[in-house]
Amino acid sequence: MKDSVQAAPGTEVVRVKRDFGKPHFDLAIDAWLSADATRLDEARLWWVNTAEQDRRKPLGPMVERMVKLRYHRSSSRSLTITVTGDGKEFAFVVKLAQSGELHAFVAIDTEDGRHVPRCRLDAARLIAHRVLGMPVGLARVAVTCRDAGGTSHKGQVKHREVT
Repeated sequence: MKDSVQAAPGTEVVRVKRDFGKPHFDLAIDAWLSADATRLDEARLWWVNTAEQDRRKPLGPMVERMVKLRYHRSSSRSLTITVTGDGKEFAFVVKLAQSGELHAFVAIDTEDGRHVPRCRLDAARLIAHRVLGMPVGLARVAVTCRDAGGTSHKGQVKHREVT
């Protein structure tokens, strides 16, 4: 993986808001394409400091002790980012479409109980598990997304329980 912190800015694929922590920090998945824009070179999940013109920075050692990130290339046009923490594993698939657009896809369970195995993210928000009002872990990732037919859905990213 190239050092994208020093490289040209990537393209923001999705912004992830949070209901906890410092209000001026979001998360984002950014992606970089090859010079001829036919290959997805890299994708990265990192902090966005909104108080400093959306400056990006790596998650850092403290967060990396609690959350593990894995990046897996599925093809020249697809990378999966797996986020594991608090006994849950979430997968975000970043794809370079034939049109040249970048999208993030997730499997979701909708608010009305349906499962959508591949839903294109429009918005995401980390929701904390709370004890006595204090955030103590990650409860879920709430999303708004669209299925292959363009129908909009609200729900949460389907996660896998891990030990």
